[in-house]
Amino acid sequence: MKLFYSPFHTFIHKVLVTAHEAGLWDDITFVPTYPFKNREGEDQGDAYSIAALNPLDKVPTLALDDGQVVYGSQAIVECLDSMSRSGQQLYPAPGPKRWDAITRLALADTMFETTVMLVMEGWHPEEEQRMDFFRWIWPKIIRGCDSLEAACKRGFDGFDIGQASMLHAISYMDFRVNFYDAKDPLYPDFDCFDGRPNLRAWWEESIQRQSVTCHYNRDFEGDDSAQFLQQNVQEVLAAQAGQS
Repeated sequence: MKLFYSPFHTFIHKVLVTAHEAGLWDDITFVPTYPFKNREGEDQGDAYSIAALNPLDKVPTLALDDGQVVYGSQAIVECLDSMSRSGQQLYPAPGPKRWDAITRLALADTMFETTVMLVMEGWHPEEEQRMDFFRWIWPKIIRGCDSLEAACKRGFDGFDIGQASMLHAISYMDFRVNFYDAKDPLYPDFDCFDGRPNLRAWWEESIQRQSVTCHYNRDFEGDDSAQFLQQNVQEVLAAQAGQS
């Protein structure tokens, strides 16, 4: 399998967490993809385009060995979890525990997506940034953090896909500030753990998982060139042609 993904390891990727938890880590070729900027903050234009595989030209995108392409992080984590060889699955069986897990997955994923929207708004010159937009986004993030605090207070019956997404969303908030040097106009010193002791305790325990430590705050080591990416795109297209 090939996973086209953004190799910024200063935030936690739920797709990488799921791959490791499923025992599939060694079966995956990791293909660094820079949709916007590389790790040095340099714009990459279309050099890393994967539009030939994914019409949305977005990461993450997973290519299976037969050339089938799965895109969208929620689709990818469910696909990987269904192939688990570790004896553990992050999606509980149908019932209340599953609905709780996938609801937290949806909540945390949307918190991540709204934080990305803040990042992109911050790319505009300060005088062109829309304050109404920040005022619209922030209540969603704050209510989301409060909901995650309540979930952590109730506790969990094992590690699940909702928690993988929670790790992703929370870590990306710090990534936004540190990588993009973003000083938010409304909440410049926002800390999602302030006043949320259960969320903090859960975080401190969860980041010790091997599926997190295998990549979190560890630099990607390998070829991250555009040439390597396009070579892998062509290999997927060749696999698809062989199946037709």
